[in-house]
Amino acid sequence: QHHEHQQHHQQQQQQQQLNPNADLPPHSTDVDEECRRVVQALEAIFSADASASAAGAATTGSGGADANNSSTSTTNLAGSRDVANRYLTSFQRQAVAWMVCDRLLAPDVTPIDPTNPAAQAARVQSQFFAAQTLHTKCRTDVVQLPPESLPSLRDSLMNHLTNASRSSGAGGGFGGNRALVTRLAMASAALAVQMGWNTVIEDVLGGVVGIKDDQPQDAPARPELVPAALELFKLLPEETCSDRLILADEGRRAQFGRQLEDSSGRMMAFLLRTARTNAERGPAAEDMSVAETVLHTLHSWVRYVRFHPRMLEGSPLVEWTFHVLADSRYEGDCFEAAVDVVVEILRAFPSDFRENERLVHGVIPLAMALGRPDADGPFRSALASADEDLLRGYCRIFTEMGESYMSLIMCHRELNQAALVDLVLDCSAISDKEIASITLHFWYRFVSWLEDLEPYEFRDHKTNDFANQLMRLLSICTSLMRYPPDIDSLTEDRVEDIHRERYYVSDTVEDCCRLLGGHIVLQSLGSRLQEECNRVSSLPTDRQLSDWHGIEACLFAIRAVARYIPDDENAIIPFVMKLIPQLPLNVPQLRETANLTIGQYAAWLDAHIDLLQPLLPYLSQGLQMPQCASAAAVAIKQLCESCNKHMSLGDPVLQLYDGIIAAQQLHQAGAAGSLLNLKDELEVLEGACKAISRQLSEGGMGPDTTAAYVNRIVQPVGTRLTALAAPNSTAGPRQAAAEVERLTVILRFLELPRAPEPNQTAAAAKMKAKTQFTMDVMSQFWTLLDAITHKHPRDINLAEKLCRLHKHAVRGCGRSAYRPMLEPLRTQLVTNFSQSHLSPYLYCASICIAEYGRDPDLVPMLIGMFVDLSTAVFAALKTPSDFTAHPDVVEEFFFLAGRTMAVCPEPLVINPLLPSLLQCAAVGMKLDHRDANSGILTFLENVCSYGLSLTSAATTVDKQAVRQALETAIITEGQPIVDNLAQALLGDLPAYRLDNDRGSIASVLFKLNELCPQLLMQWINPALTTAPPGPKDNFLHSLANKVSRDELNTTVRQFSNSCYRNRKLRGESSTASLRHAT
Repeated sequence: QHHEHQQHHQQQQQQQQLNPNADLPPHSTDVDEECRRVVQALEAIFSADASASAAGAATTGSGGADANNSSTSTTNLAGSRDVANRYLTSFQRQAVAWMVCDRLLAPDVTPIDPTNPAAQAARVQSQFFAAQTLHTKCRTDVVQLPPESLPSLRDSLMNHLTNASRSSGAGGGFGGNRALVTRLAMASAALAVQMGWNTVIEDVLGGVVGIKDDQPQDAPARPELVPAALELFKLLPEETCSDRLILADEGRRAQFGRQLEDSSGRMMAFLLRTARTNAERGPAAEDMSVAETVLHTLHSWVRYVRFHPRMLEGSPLVEWTFHVLADSRYEGDCFEAAVDVVVEILRAFPSDFRENERLVHGVIPLAMALGRPDADGPFRSALASADEDLLRGYCRIFTEMGESYMSLIMCHRELNQAALVDLVLDCSAISDKEIASITLHFWYRFVSWLEDLEPYEFRDHKTNDFANQLMRLLSICTSLMRYPPDIDSLTEDRVEDIHRERYYVSDTVEDCCRLLGGHIVLQSLGSRLQEECNRVSSLPTDRQLSDWHGIEACLFAIRAVARYIPDDENAIIPFVMKLIPQLPLNVPQLRETANLTIGQYAAWLDAHIDLLQPLLPYLSQGLQMPQCASAAAVAIKQLCESCNKHMSLGDPVLQLYDGIIAAQQLHQAGAAGSLLNLKDELEVLEGACKAISRQLSEGGMGPDTTAAYVNRIVQPVGTRLTALAAPNSTAGPRQAAAEVERLTVILRFLELPRAPEPNQTAAAAKMKAKTQFTMDVMSQFWTLLDAITHKHPRDINLAEKLCRLHKHAVRGCGRSAYRPMLEPLRTQLVTNFSQSHLSPYLYCASICIAEYGRDPDLVPMLIGMFVDLSTAVFAALKTPSDFTAHPDVVEEFFFLAGRTMAVCPEPLVINPLLPSLLQCAAVGMKLDHRDANSGILTFLENVCSYGLSLTSAATTVDKQAVRQALETAIITEGQPIVDNLAQALLGDLPAYRLDNDRGSIASVLFKLNELCPQLLMQWINPALTTAPPGPKDNFLHSLANKVSRDELNTTVRQFSNSCYRNRKLRGESSTASLRHAT
């Protein structure tokens, strides 16, 4: 019985997965009944006590023919918020929802007790849900209605919109529930585009607001409906451009957009009249919500409607917008809306285009008046009061103005351009760094424009013109890079934001170097640093340690300009390097920046060895501080890479690395103390290897010394690996992986000297030494590595590190030299993958194919390896769920198969394995995984490419057999693959790569069409039966005409988009959940 119960439970779970709404009551086609159920479900969601709703529902009569069934249904709905939510979400996709929502929005659908707040709230909730549902359906489900019913739906929506706008209650200019009015306006706007309501502006102005065409200056007959009309007009451009609006014919969107362009003159006139009428009420009576809505509407039209700039040239509407920005009465949302309008005008009508010239010259004085230098100017007043909202708005305007009018700033004419640049500088100097950072992109473009000016004489002239601004910018950037005083108490996310912003600012400092020269920038930064040091030294001793932020910012800026500073600089950098060891030792942020600065000036320090020596202990100590250890490790590596003229760092850094390893071993034995991160340790090891390599190469040391260094570096790794591989070792795979990473670093960066033989170049001798060293190490460690992988067969991290080691070993010593290791490597890869099914082994096999696949003597062994790996893959991927559980195996296997087909295709094609590969590819194409999808498509494209190469090759007996084998495999297994390609275009399967250059649906179709056009057309036609007819015909026509690859890419993209729209229109995608609606 227990087994039967468990089996029944599993069946229920499977049924629930297939149909998650199986437990919902069926929707009724009776409008009254479905309306009652929707109300009941809404009560269950919004009620504070769902069980009370359920109890009330049990006693509620149905009033319909299905009284008993409906009572049970509503009881189920009232008893669970989850069930109610899913019922309402399902309801939104039903055709009956049109009439139910219309009923819910009708006035007085149920008597409402004015003294019952709960009943009034329920009414508001049901109406908003109805409006939200209609909006969603107007976007995607209009096809559920006959075309002749759309005018009636439009009239009903407009009636609901006007009723909601007229309803009594709070809501500013709307007089009622603003959210309801907005949602109804969104539904009306979406429907207007769907049905091509091209006279919507005229109809609403005349029929709703009551403005006659022949008397446009008269007051509207129904002024209370002006806010609702504004809301609709604001949303018309937004809905037109929304990608959530699914149209059966995309041409209708463009047509409606052109109609809006034609109506823009009348819209601007209506907005101006509304703004003037509202302002004429006087300061006390002016309705700010109306002004705000006018601005929002204007912003929407400027952003989404491509009207001619003459619509705004000399317009009082633009002047009124700037008046809002300058008048302190307009604050908060109204001020922000005006900022949005101005910013959008600046973006939409830049100075680059001649047709914008009159508008640009009209906007400039209005915008510059906001920043006039007198104390009463709007921007100066905001600076004095430190009003963040005002400063953010003005900063956005001046910055956008600078970016949009950059061609005027850089032109030959004198237009007092420095005044605008100074305003942006003032914005950059705002103490709120979030606001100041708004300007950073302007400075990037400003410097880029200056650099690109031609000829050089004009560029030099312009750079001199703006030299004062650039020098001031450097000072401001240093301030912007200061850490806030409370940096230690900020959240991790906020600290990451600060770090990102600091690097953006440092890029600006670096940009200045390219214009002013590194020496000038460094001199300015150095002077700032010296001033900051003098200021801090004058503070009481107890404050000096805590006031480090300015010094750190200067060091961070000096670090940024390192590559522009010559090695013989002797004014600022010596001061910096002497200062660093004297800085407070226990401030992680300061020490991290100091470490980075040392590393960036490694080449300079190589020429100043007296300043380098005191810095080495400083960096060594920095490794012991977790927050700055990474910076110290990188700096040590950079010093090792650069410093060797007067002092070799090989021995001291190697000694330091030995200490790191000793500390790790003590830590593993239970000793207390901090442990250096492996990544940072490997940085130090890389530096030690590079320094020792240069020391051995340039020091003329003998073979014994070389052998001693090699033994000192390599032998400890071997000792630890031997211990880890021992049967009685309890160490985990993580330690083994770390040792493999250390060995990889040694093989990559330790290079041994070798005297050239007769007729041998120094480079060839160096390569031979590298090869011999790599082969010796791999031969020595092979048994240990093999034992460790057998001990931890299923650890993917260890497998990744081991395969990475083999990759660098092959590429480091060359494929010819590494060839003796290929056979044991092949055995190891097959054995390890067969035991573990870990994808890194497939990746390593792919490297082997790439390196050796063109050697005819090795191809049989490599194909044998691929066959063995394929057998193991097929054993692991027996069912679709296996594919889902191992997407990385699918990805790497098909990239391996694709590479095999590209490098040594012939033996693979004649192998009986090819049809199985195509079958596996057909199953894998259904996997929802981007990289796996890419691997499969790449393999299929390579199969087709080889087939095409056979058609142009000379006909021989061997080639004929290969061609026949490939044709047989494609004919046998091609249809499921083409079906999957078609389903991906239709939207039934994943389509991550539609038209990429390599490994995409378009590329496979293109090459299949070149290879076997008749078969492709025969297979793909039945697979596209559900496609929309017009786009389907265009797509098939392109295939039949064998258009170019670029043309097919466009066709595939258009066809896929059409299928997406068609699915949305058929309701085959999820509607917005109730959670979003509420």
